[in-house]
Amino acid sequence: MSDAPEQYLVVGEILKPWGFRGDLKIKILSDYPNRLLKHKTLYLGVPARAYQVERARLHSGYALLKFVGYDTDAAVAKLRGELVQIRAQDAAKLKKGQYYHHQIIGLNVVTADAQTLGVIEQILETGANDVYLVRTPEGKEILIPAIKSVIKKIDLAAHSMTVELLPGLID
Repeated sequence: MSDAPEQYLVVGEILKPWGFRGDLKIKILSDYPNRLLKHKTLYLGVPARAYQVERARLHSGYALLKFVGYDTDAAVAKLRGELVQIRAQDAAKLKKGQYYHHQIIGLNVVTADAQTLGVIEQILETGANDVYLVRTPEGKEILIPAIKSVIKKIDLAAHSMTVELLPGLID
């Protein structure tokens, strides 16, 4: 059994009560909208608190959820703005070579010749491809495009990413 803290993935944000029977309108923050429909337990807040889902459905690009025991709009109004999360272990399985952001952030980045570049602090979504913001041991930032010609290996067990830098990328 691991002593590591449970990890959660944000899948939505509570926007407002929906109707008068305790339903909530949720902005979906996931590539897998149906994820909100299949889970019987969702988590809100930090530290995460479990909420049992009574019903859930998709409506006009949003999710409508009702939690057990929350039966009026007044009861759910205090949940406005909360992030809706699932346990990372319950996330949809990705194809080989695909990763969730939480798996990438924090990886140590090294070059193919074992030069340490730093740690991935952030993932920037640019539209064409993601860009990894790497913080060097000296505190500088390096932007590394998440493309096959640059990212050579991701080893989650070793907590590392091996890259082949494009000419001039860090000069």
